[in-house]
Amino acid sequence: MTMNLREQTKYEFMNPPSESAPIEATPESRDNWWSRLKKALGPVAVVGVVIAKFFAKLKFFILPALKFLPLLLKSGGTMLLMIWVYTMMWGWKFAVGFVMLLLIHECGHLIVAKKFGLKVGAPVFIPFMGAFIALKEAPRNAWMEACVGIGGPMLGSIGALACNSIGEFTDIPIFFALAWFGYFLNLFNLTPVGMLDGGRIVTALSRWLWLPGFAVLLWFGWKYPNFIVWLMVIASLPRVYSLFRKRTEEERRYYEVTPAQRWTMSILYFGLIAVLIFGMHLATRDLHNYGVRSHGHGQDVIFQ
Repeated sequence: MTMNLREQTKYEFMNPPSESAPIEATPESRDNWWSRLKKALGPVAVVGVVIAKFFAKLKFFILPALKFLPLLLKSGGTMLLMIWVYTMMWGWKFAVGFVMLLLIHECGHLIVAKKFGLKVGAPVFIPFMGAFIALKEAPRNAWMEACVGIGGPMLGSIGALACNSIGEFTDIPIFFALAWFGYFLNLFNLTPVGMLDGGRIVTALSRWLWLPGFAVLLWFGWKYPNFIVWLMVIASLPRVYSLFRKRTEEERRYYEVTPAQRWTMSILYFGLIAVLIFGMHLATRDLHNYGVRSHGHGQDVIFQ
């Protein structure tokens, strides 16, 4: 049977050759493609699950850490500021050591306060004034106040002694300078007056010790004129004034201590004063061996 050219062309258009027809995807080919995709993405999914589980466990550590972030910024930030200020004056080595001694001192207060269950803030550092921790609740009696007060000088004295010992073993003079300043600062803090540690400690001995302490502070301010010292003198006036007014019943209960507590604190307080004076003597002798004749001419040692 024959057909004309037009019919043949129409037939070819409607029925293209079989070799050019598109191959439809069979269910088997789709399954193979999906299995290959799953096999390729399998390791990625496993890694994702592991990471998700890791962060799920880590949240128990991250969330509490975020709660302490403001404290870390306040304490660490002021510490870095103090290091920077003192670096400009004495060099970074002495600045870091000096601030570490202050931190050790404050940690002594912090540890004892926590032992008594008192709520306290993180240490805050103020250049040229020192450091402090804020008690968020007041001690409940004089014995507790005295224990918290002496905790700082005791641990601070150990820090100064550690510097002295390192200097003896290494013959590095900067450690003797740090030891001397550590002994001196802790000894100064034991002055029984105002808001200094000594003023808190003697509440368990006799409040009348505030008077000789106040006299010592006045003498120190006159002998070595310093704005900070005179600020301490002014801050000490309310406690000195309280000695000459009638105490309330609540105050009487607050200052009640047992004889055993009074003797214990007396031995710790006056014994620590003696140890610090002796430590200053040793540190001064060691500094003399390096040609430093007074702490006022010790910058050559500090910068070494």
